[in-house]
Parts: sequence; structure tokens; C-alpha cells
Amino acid sequence: MMGMVNQPREPQPTRFKITGRVRCPSSSIFPEPIDEQQKLSLFEAGAKPLKIFLHDYPGHAFPVHLSRALAQAGHEVVHAYAAVLESPRGGLERRPSDPKGLTILPIITGATMNKYAMVRRVIEEREYGMKLAKAIAEAKPDLFVTCTTPNDVLDMLRTKLPKDLRIIWWLQDIYSVGIRSVLSRKLPVIGALAGAVYRFKEKRFAGRADHIVSITPDFVPFLKGLGVPMEKISVIENWAPADEITPLPRENAWKEEQGLSGKRIVLYSGTLGLKHNPALLLHTAAHYQEQQRDEVMVVVTTQGLGAEFLRREAKERSIHNLKILPWQPYERLPEVLSSADILTAIIEPDAGLFSVPSKILSCFCAGRPLVASIPADNLAARTIAKARSGFVVEPGDESGFISRIDQLLDSPELAEELGRNGRAYASETFDISPIAGRFLALA
Repeated sequence: MMGMVNQPREPQPTRFKITGRVRCPSSSIFPEPIDEQQKLSLFEAGAKPLKIFLHDYPGHAFPVHLSRALAQAGHEVVHAYAAVLESPRGGLERRPSDPKGLTILPIITGATMNKYAMVRRVIEEREYGMKLAKAIAEAKPDLFVTCTTPNDVLDMLRTKLPKDLRIIWWLQDIYSVGIRSVLSRKLPVIGALAGAVYRFKEKRFAGRADHIVSITPDFVPFLKGLGVPMEKISVIENWAPADEITPLPRENAWKEEQGLSGKRIVLYSGTLGLKHNPALLLHTAAHYQEQQRDEVMVVVTTQGLGAEFLRREAKERSIHNLKILPWQPYERLPEVLSSADILTAIIEPDAGLFSVPSKILSCFCAGRPLVASIPADNLAARTIAKARSGFVVEPGDESGFISRIDQLLDSPELAEELGRNGRAYASETFDISPIAGRFLALA
């Protein structure tokens, strides 16, 4: 589909209400602690503070945002993540405003954690699961929340954690569908077998979890297929830290440091792997080079397979207006995103079945327009339509993707309007206080 999505397809109705909206309290990268009134909204007055262990395997921005809010509300929180995993990180450094009740715990195994070495990956993830289970046992929490966690890690947690520990599985991606999809491209029989094995692991962990938080209503039929009763499922959509990622001037210090001052930037920032199409960014850069539009630069901040592909192809094709950078420090992210005239997001059609590209939510916060190559029925596409923050183009429609970028480059007023819409949506929707309250209600 090409064009702005004006009427997003309504999700199948469920008995669960998606998180509401309230104000965004701060614009600093190091926000002030939650005030006493906000604390009372996170748990009932007089309720006993909880000991919470929240694990987010890749160490993204919004889960640690939740951990900080819970700790600022008076709970004792350990936030753990995989220290050596190659991934864009959130605010995992200790801050002056952090409460004493927050511990940020890197889980270190000594493994390389290469997610593309399949056999080694299984071994290393099971070792990681044992190390994580030990850390949880030592913390003695009342509640364990695990997010974006590979199935082999879940399988170890299922057997190693205390039977009486309350567990919330925060479901971000459906790994079994993703593994089947990726492997089946070259090895259909092995892909189907691996998908079945990992689906069985998901089924076993779903049975162990006391509650499951899905980030989209689209995952609920999958969970029901695993035998999970509806009363055990809640839907809480992802968010981005709108109090940490704020709009800044387009010409800023980061842009100058990268030698990009005065350039019109089309930016992709985030993971670029097997469920994406990096060639789309390469062809976009080639388009502007062929048009001799030297003022336009395609900038990609990523690492891994996508970055390697882009460097190799850009060199072979002599494409000079494509700049590939590693993931940038989280505290520089507002500058990075704000440097762009247009932000982009990409996901392949089959990946839309098992993943939601939450990077679009950070784009909303930065107040820049989006052009997204995403299946129209994916939650991310529906959210862009709801926020009226950009254009959605069907994967595979390369000319449509580039034409929408052309339109925004040639229509600065429209680009500004869409960017403002995205920021307004973030400010209204991403307040952490009610989101944290919904998680605490499941404790």
C-alpha cells in the first residue's frame, strides 16, 4: 500500500483495554523523579512495596524506563540485561536522579552471543538462562518480568526458577514464527521443524507464566493457540520515553560532529537484520545520487549484517551519499533523530506476523515525519495512521517508498505538520505513570 493510512484496520476486539494517555512530565534526558502524586497513582496508598526483577534481554530504552518509574514509586527493582549482546541500548547507566531502590544488573556470561550462529546460539542462550536464573534466585523478588527473551533462555528459566515466584511474560516477538520464517527461506523442512520445536518451548513457558503481557492484540490469537486462557492475557502497547527523547534543532552538535551540517538527512536508526530489507536504503541513496541531489544524505545508524551489507554494496556501486554509523549512545539519541528531515522504518512482509517495529515510537518523540515500509495490518502501521505522523508503504513498493520521501523533502510544511502530530501523540500517550500502574495491577 502506498500513501498515508487514513483509516487503519481495526484490530479484532478483545476484552482488554489498551493503555490510556496522560501528560508527559519532563523534557530532560535525565528526568526528575516521579512526584508524590504520581507515586500514589502507581500503587494503592499503604500497599507494601514490591521486590521486582525486570529482565530485558537486549537492554532497550522503554523497559528500563519502566524500571525507573517503578523504583521511583518506592519499589525495589533490579533491571537486568545481556551485557555482551549487540543491540541498540537504552539508558542503562546510573543517573544522579535514580533512586536507591534501582539496581541495573548486566548479566555477563563470557559468550559472544552471536544470534546468527544458530547452534552456538542455543548453547549460549541456555548458559545465559542459567546465569540469569541464579541472579533472580539471589535477588529473591516477589515478581519477575521478562521481556524480549529468546526461547532457549525461557526454557531454562522455566525449570530453574522457584515454583512460587510470580512471573509475567512480556511478549515482544513471536520467536517460533520468526525462526520458521527465516530458516524456511532456504531450508523449508528444517524451518518447519525448528518452528515447531520453538513453539513447544513457548507453550511450556506460557504454561509456567502467571500472566502474559502482549504488545499487540495481533498476538492474542497465537497465545490462545498455545492454550493460554483469555483471563491470563493483557495487552499493553509499547511506548518510547517521551520525557527523554525530545525534539531538538535540526542543526545540532551531533550533526556537525558527523560532517553532516547543511545536509538534508533521511535517517534509519536501529536494528537492521534478517527481518528487514537494507537494500531499500541502498536504493534510496542511489536514487538521490542519480538525481544529483548532493544535499540529500541517507544516514543509517546500525550494526551487524545490515551494516555489513550496506558498506559492501555502497563501495561496489560507488554510492557516496550513504553514511553508515554504529549505534549511537542513548544520551545522544535526541540529537541523532532530530538531525533528520525524514525518519524511516522497515520490516519485511513475513516479519509483520511476529514482530512490531517499536522504533517508530522514538520517531514520534523526536517530532520528525516517518516514511515506513511496513505491512498495512501491522500494529506499527496502524499507529502511524492513528497519530497521522507519516506515510506507510507496502514492503516491496520501492518506488512508492522513494516517492513519499520525495514528497516530504519537497513539502517542508507537510513534513513539519506530520512531525508535530507524532510528537503530540507521544506526549499524550507515552506517560509512564499509568503504564507502570497497569503492570503493577498484574503483580
